[in-house]
Amino acid sequence: MRYSAVNSSTETPCAAPSPGQSTEGIKWMYLPRIRCHDCPGKLYTPGPEATVGNFEVHLKNRQHRERVELRIASGLSRGQTKNSF
Repeated sequence: MRYSAVNSSTETPCAAPSPGQSTEGIKWMYLPRIRCHDCPGKLYTPGPEATVGNFEVHLKNRQHRERVELRIASGLSRGQTKNSF
């Protein structure tokens, strides 16, 4: 979860106001984030349409698929079953 500035009327994330700047029209709330465990440093904040779509694109990305295949192959070589978590 990330504490973020959100536009009060549209409820979409917006840039945080600078110190001393008016906070009218802005409210603060925690927004969930999607983390890819196979690709360190990849975080996606779900929002209206686009961000979840970006995560879906990430899941189809060649580098992501290669990392997943490597993780699955290393798990199988250690004697784990395919469905273990």
